Amino acid sequence: MKKMRTYLFLLCSLLLCLAGCGSQGKLNEGDCPGIVSFTSIPKEFSLMEENLQKEFYVTVHLTNLSTEKEYRITLNQENGFKQNVSMFPGNYKVTTAASLSTLVGLEVKAADDIVTFDRGRDTIVSITPKNAESFAEHWMETHPQAEILSADKFSRLIQVNRKVVTIKDAIPELGLSDMTENLDAYDKTTLSDTERGISIVLQNQSSSPKPLSECEVLSLTVTKNSVVFPDGVTLGMSPEKVCHRDTGLYGEPTKFRGFFLYGWDLDDNQAVYEDPISGDRITIGLSADGKRIRAIVYELGVFHK
Repeated sequence: MKKMRTYLFLLCSLLLCLAGCGSQGKLNEGDCPGIVSFTSIPKEFSLMEENLQKEFYVTVHLTNLSTEKEYRITLNQENGFKQNVSMFPGNYKVTTAASLSTLVGLEVKAADDIVTFDRGRDTIVSITPKNAESFAEHWMETHPQAEILSADKFSRLIQVNRKVVTIKDAIPELGLSDMTENLDAYDKTTLSDTERGISIVLQNQSSSPKPLSECEVLSLTVTKNSVVFPDGVTLGMSPEKVCHRDTGLYGEPTKFRGFFLYGWDLDDNQAVYEDPISGDRITIGLSADGKRIRAIVYELGVFHK
């Protein structure tokens, strides 16, 4: 019986500890004022697609080192990337993360790993870009050129490295492969750049080996925001801006495909555009919440020259 009481005491102590430690705190429950803000935002942020600017946010966690109570702050365009807080006095660990990393490509860091909140003074918690230079370069490269803005969606043109090229010409432009390399008869190969989220499938459709330069492009898949498609379409855009029947850049899709697993919050909804002349097909993958384009696949009707 004594052993059972000991077990019950230990169990109750554990439950009380779990209830008190690591719990979520409210941002206005203390009496030590402070400001949490994302500063030094690169000017190239304004070059991002409007939908991405609206959806992007920075998450900041302040964890009290004594109580382990955690405070979560969200900084976004709506609150001007700034949040006023009132904390209990003490030292707090600062951790942070930026959303939509594969589409936006902006990393962040805290100016201080530990901050102290005291009564009678404002505590400033500054979050700054970690990779401002590479972020700026990326969005300069993906800023749509006039040629791509006026191109037809089935033109097989894309913009990479600030250049407008055909899908096949993107292979040497991106350094994906040596185009003199041979591919066996009827064989297929996938050339990829995982950092940019680009893959291109080629096939030798003849009965003898051929260099890649003479092989047919079957498809281009883009999963990161590194390619601009005709009409300036990029990943991260709202589906409505691209796929709306009347006002969308690409107009009404030929068809929609997708499925939904109830209770699992998993879906794979796609807008599909088909060109009856060339046989080309564009598949636009939508995010699970339906707020942005997450992937684009361009399949070439290679038998229709």
